[in-house]
Amino acid sequence: MKQWIIAIGLFFSSVPSPGLALQLILPENAYQGDMFVGRVLPLTTVSIGGTTRPVGPQGYFVIGVPRQQKTDLLVLAQVGNKKTLKIIRILAYQWQIQRIDGLPEWYINPPPEGLKQIKEDSKRVRTIRQAKPYPVPLFLENGFIKPVQGSITGIFGSQRILNSQPPSPHWGVDFAAPMNAPVYSPADGIVKLVAKDMYLMGNTLIIDHGLGVQSIFIHLNSIEAKESEFVKQGATIARVGKTGRATGPHLHWGISVGTIPVDPVRMLKKSVFIP
Repeated sequence: MKQWIIAIGLFFSSVPSPGLALQLILPENAYQGDMFVGRVLPLTTVSIGGTTRPVGPQGYFVIGVPRQQKTDLLVLAQVGNKKTLKIIRILAYQWQIQRIDGLPEWYINPPPEGLKQIKEDSKRVRTIRQAKPYPVPLFLENGFIKPVQGSITGIFGSQRILNSQPPSPHWGVDFAAPMNAPVYSPADGIVKLVAKDMYLMGNTLIIDHGLGVQSIFIHLNSIEAKESEFVKQGATIARVGKTGRATGPHLHWGISVGTIPVDPVRMLKKSVFIP
């Protein structure tokens, strides 16, 4: 796993020695919307605010910082009766406001049957995100690459005011791209969801990159990857479209850690993963 493991500077055997001190390797600070990798001795339990995080066989685990996080994170590591606690200082991030006017009414306020499907679609995605993840961080060795060629037109965390109505923040990044442009897997992973005709998201694809880190791609015109398939970084997995609630062809790419959305653009910088 090359430079990220070297940067961490510690190599552990698969079973911790009884005489070895409990380790919890984490950054001192993180911004709202960040994702970072920590490391502990294998077989250690890691929890944040009482919620347990999956730990891989080499001791890696991943933390996502919610966009709205206003307090520091308390991370607890425990092996048997040994415990250690670290505090990660959370820094505020300056979120942008985007105003989009002139949209049709159905785009802002879906009809009752649309609201029912939105609820069902959201439950389906949430179930995938809460499922047991692949235990190895497949993104550590090569990081993430852009999933499509194109300029960024929508950023993570921005508050979009649609026809003067403020809905939830934008939970991903949008890339301008022509219809049917290839979409590439940003990192190695396993396809967990191939869904067609979701009300807001249209044709949707989710890839599990390990330890709870997942990519979601929405508004696709077509999907070439199959559920349960292992895909390599750079493989063509889908084609850009404008299905669901989209005014034109583009790719929306989101990353989540469990159920916590994080900023995909920051994932393109390898330094994000160095504890």
